Amino acid sequence: MSQPSRRPSSSRRRPGRVPLASSAFRLRLLTLMVAILFSLVGARAIQVQVVSAEAMAAEAAKKMTVGRDVPAQRGTITGRDGQVLAQTEATVNVIADPSMIATNGKEPEAMRDSDRAKAAVAPTEMAAIIAAHTGVPAAEIEAKLRRTTTTNARGETVPLKYVQLAKQVPSSTWVSLNAALNEVVRDAAGTVVRGGYVGVFRESNPKRIYPMGTVASNVVGFMSDGKGRSGLEMAQETALAGTKGREQFETSPNGKIPLGNQELLPAVDGQDVQLTIDPDLQWMVEKRLGERVDEVGGNWGVAVVLDVENGELLSLANYPSYDSNAPGDAEAGDTGNRAISAVYEPGSVQKVLTIASLLDAGVTTPDRTYPIGPTITIGEHTVSDAFKHGDIDITTRGILVKSSNVGAITAARDLTPAQLRGYLAGFGLGQKANLGLPGESAGSLPGAGMPQFQADSMSYGYSLSTSAVQMAAAIGAVANDGVYTAPSIIKASGPHNGALTPVAEPVSRRVVSEEAARATVEMMEQRTLDSESLLSIPGYRSGSKTGTARLTAATGGYAGQVASIVGVAPVEDPQILVYVLIARPDTTGAGLGMAGPVYRDIMSLALPRYGVQPSNDIEQVKLPLFKE
Repeated sequence: MSQPSRRPSSSRRRPGRVPLASSAFRLRLLTLMVAILFSLVGARAIQVQVVSAEAMAAEAAKKMTVGRDVPAQRGTITGRDGQVLAQTEATVNVIADPSMIATNGKEPEAMRDSDRAKAAVAPTEMAAIIAAHTGVPAAEIEAKLRRTTTTNARGETVPLKYVQLAKQVPSSTWVSLNAALNEVVRDAAGTVVRGGYVGVFRESNPKRIYPMGTVASNVVGFMSDGKGRSGLEMAQETALAGTKGREQFETSPNGKIPLGNQELLPAVDGQDVQLTIDPDLQWMVEKRLGERVDEVGGNWGVAVVLDVENGELLSLANYPSYDSNAPGDAEAGDTGNRAISAVYEPGSVQKVLTIASLLDAGVTTPDRTYPIGPTITIGEHTVSDAFKHGDIDITTRGILVKSSNVGAITAARDLTPAQLRGYLAGFGLGQKANLGLPGESAGSLPGAGMPQFQADSMSYGYSLSTSAVQMAAAIGAVANDGVYTAPSIIKASGPHNGALTPVAEPVSRRVVSEEAARATVEMMEQRTLDSESLLSIPGYRSGSKTGTARLTAATGGYAGQVASIVGVAPVEDPQILVYVLIARPDTTGAGLGMAGPVYRDIMSLALPRYGVQPSNDIEQVKLPLFKE
């Protein structure tokens, strides 16, 4: 019996499986897939090269572009004779790119074995060269060069591109340092064995120097962190500093690309400033003032030398002082300028202004006499004189020469408080002199509605406060035929290393008549003749007035005193004024003995220095101080 036939198993179709076509079909499928892939790549290429080309190029350029400030040259400060008091020395910071040094200036994937070998020893060899030129320890430099990464603000580890190795290195030192780093040493086969290093650069960081050290340091000031912190360096910061520029350029691992895109906004250098200060005279005044303050055990002292005719300050000395090159070594308070910031009651020097005011108002004459007793009552207080006397008839001249408090109060009562205040305000008291220096004080002057006892106190130098510069300028107005000229300390300014332009003439105004002013100066001459052996200036007629007053304590009341003297010369045509003030911790001493010797020495120096002609063939006669 025959068996039914069966279809071979190979011919059976397995459920769920799609049969593949021939090899030709597979090839067509592969070709299609490749075509799709190339289409995607092409589309991306079109997007990169056509659609986003500009944006991509800008992003790439951004990553390659470096920007940095271009510093302006800071202006120079000079004295009236051109001597430099402050200038900028061209110095640089030595900086490095550790990530560049680590790859020998190559992209990491392009480094050869020789590059890796050089990069491994470069920090050690470079540190030795840099240390030899800058004095910074080699170990410290090498440690900075070997640190190649840092952490950014997002906490990511990124290449370290900037470290500072040495600060304010002279430009000449940088030139020799850079040459040493670039010098190539080869072996006999011509292979580079040392030198030709990359990754060390410079950045401008000029250094401010003060060639004369302590001379006029309280006027000039000092700098810190690239900015003026006191004196004219601070007050004239904007003018001196100029305006910084900006530089942008393309860079690569090997540094700046010579033919790459570059943009430069030039810096505008600062202005030069010329002072009225005479540096040589300033040095002599500072030295003599310091000696005297130490001799008498004073706390501090101030000396002012003023050109009477134009108000220019020829010297503005402080003691103790400091070196502007090393302000950190100064004691607290000594970097300021007490000549403009320290206020005090002027004491009997004020009587010069009171008497000039009385003369101008027409209520007195030099020979008018005033009957006074040994004391006088003002408000609830009793005031007496430093010299002992009973009931006397004293002249206006005698009030100034003998410095009679009782006489000054008696005479000044012929003016109302408002009138007296008006004159003192005209002399510049109670307002800043506007020298253009930081820390200047206006002092204080009671209002026009003050009670009589306060006006009485003002007449002999109390119940008001002033600075040394204010008082010098006020007495200077009397010496200048009654015309007040605002004191000045800046003579000229202009472009760095360019022509200087004189500053505008200072404000001036008439305060008292020429006749009243001349009569007052002649009374001051009588004060000099009364202490001729101590105050006279050989060859010159001079007028002077001494003063002593208590210093106000910060906590109230009084703490110590100031002894002072002011003088002008020559009397027939006053040209130079000298005012000296010495502060003591106690109440010992007075203006004549404390400050007199300094005044005399300074005036004796200043008069011939400025070509002031001696007072020849003029007879000096002592005039009556009391009713005969």
